[in-house]
Amino acid sequence: MKVLIPIAVENNIRQSLSKEVGFIDNTELQNKKVMKLLITLWFYVYECQRKDNEIFNFQGYTEINTKKLEKFKMIINKKKFQYAFFLNMLLEAETININKKYSQGNFCKSYRINTKILCNNFEEVEIDFDKVYCKIRNKKSWLRKYPTYKKQIKEAYETDIDIAEYIKWLRHNRGINLKPVIENGIVKQRILTDDRILDYVNTALKVNYKNLWFTISKEGRFYNTLTNMSYTALPFIKLKTKEIMEVDVKNCQPLLLASIIDNEMYRADVEAGVFYDRVAEEIGKTRNEFKTLSFQFIFFANRKLKSGRIYNALNKLYPGFVEQINKLRDEIHISRKLQELEADIMVNKIGRLNYKMMLRHDAVFVFEEDYDVICEQVKAEFAKLGLKVQIK
Repeated sequence: MKVLIPIAVENNIRQSLSKEVGFIDNTELQNKKVMKLLITLWFYVYECQRKDNEIFNFQGYTEINTKKLEKFKMIINKKKFQYAFFLNMLLEAETININKKYSQGNFCKSYRINTKILCNNFEEVEIDFDKVYCKIRNKKSWLRKYPTYKKQIKEAYETDIDIAEYIKWLRHNRGINLKPVIENGIVKQRILTDDRILDYVNTALKVNYKNLWFTISKEGRFYNTLTNMSYTALPFIKLKTKEIMEVDVKNCQPLLLASIIDNEMYRADVEAGVFYDRVAEEIGKTRNEFKTLSFQFIFFANRKLKSGRIYNALNKLYPGFVEQINKLRDEIHISRKLQELEADIMVNKIGRLNYKMMLRHDAVFVFEEDYDVICEQVKAEFAKLGLKVQIK
């Protein structure tokens, strides 16, 4: 299968290979195999770094156990070459860095890709997926594991991303501000950098090559490759080669909260879809800034709100609201309850309707001809909770 890598990676590796004395007598086929293994090994280091939560922007080293590297070996002309030899070739090609500080005793060496060769000039290359991704499940395997989610899984496998247009958009928008995220209770601002472009496109390629994963949370949320990919890919998604439209519930989490607390002023604003706007104006933030903060301090937090600008704004706009959610936190985990309510509607009800669709938590993507019907179905399900819903 193919992945996307910076053009400089292949160029540097090819130059390093041409200078390797031990490979001068190699056949063209042998050198192709060596190139594939070297590129696969580089991509494996990249993937290990990408999955390491303690690393920011590929600057830190990630530890890789030697047992996981042992699969990167090859016999050429009756001579065995181990992973250390190929890692050294990548080092000489200036495609990776090796932190030799922890190379003795119980410590395994740590590695990182050379970020200097990251750029927005990429190319598709063939790698050995079995060496990078262990125990990849196919569609039949996922259907056996989650038999009650057959429809959703089958539809995920019918989804594709217009890679050419997506790459064009990413290159054109390099450097823009992305939606902030919350990590360990801290709001982090993000920028569309070269390493993110590489990450986003490789995730899109996994979708197109059907290298998908699925899991169901305790709250019933349907997580998979598509739900976890960047929102920047959404305009380029197609279902069965057809374009799809998004049915997105406005203020979904705040709206669902209105079904488990009793505050008429709060309910009126979330049903009108203006909750984020009103509080944002009150605290002097943009709508998106407050939306991120609201998940940190209101909807995903399990600690009580006792002071601060958000506390003051909520008390002013919705008297009694803070007291109610603080009391509710003694009884339930609010974020989990909201996710249960969302999953029951979007996964168990909407997701099982006899229409083609792609689910993404509080949003559903459908064909244009089905859009109005699905909108009405979503409104009907929220109405069962006594809620009026706005569709974006």
